[in-house]
Amino acid sequence: MDNLEYLNQISQSNRPVKRSLKSSDRKTNLILKFSIAGVVLFFLMMAFGAMVGNLNTKSDDLAKQIYTRTVNLNSSLNTYNRDLKSSRLRAIGVSLSAILTNASNQLSNYLTANSKDKNITLDEKTTASEAAIIEELNTSLTNAKLNGVLDRYYDNQIGLQVSLLLSQTSELLARTKDAELITIVTNLHTSLETIHQNLVNYSSN
Repeated sequence: MDNLEYLNQISQSNRPVKRSLKSSDRKTNLILKFSIAGVVLFFLMMAFGAMVGNLNTKSDDLAKQIYTRTVNLNSSLNTYNRDLKSSRLRAIGVSLSAILTNASNQLSNYLTANSKDKNITLDEKTTASEAAIIEELNTSLTNAKLNGVLDRYYDNQIGLQVSLLLSQTSELLARTKDAELITIVTNLHTSLETIHQNLVNYSSN
């Protein structure tokens, strides 16, 4: 035997021997893989469920905020509409008041039927924010009335409030999947768009 053959024999003897997995080993590996996949799927489902629940909570909170805003704004309209000099602007205000009354009634029925606590209550921070918004509006309109320029400020301030409500309704429509709530908010949004355009037309004349 020459040196080359001797080296080849040594090389072959040192090579690792491939062992085929036993049937029991293959089953163990398969069970392990399925177990890991099951755990991963479980946590993914938990995360998805939490995300959906969070979105639903946010939708409910926003619906409550829109309800509060419609009630507060309607109260201001009822206070200042009668003091407007322009019959056209007064008619716009009356139309807006009717829209807000209808929307707040529908939202109230929806929220009391679908909320867990059966109450239309906002968190402390949002309650304070909504109160500040309506207080600022009322102060502005009261000062305008005292200075004899209510129509001009009413047009500007109510136009701003309608724009803010339109922003909120758009946000809620993007969040919710509830068919009943979508119908209520879509009708409100469409009506507010008409009011907004009427105020724009009034301002441009």
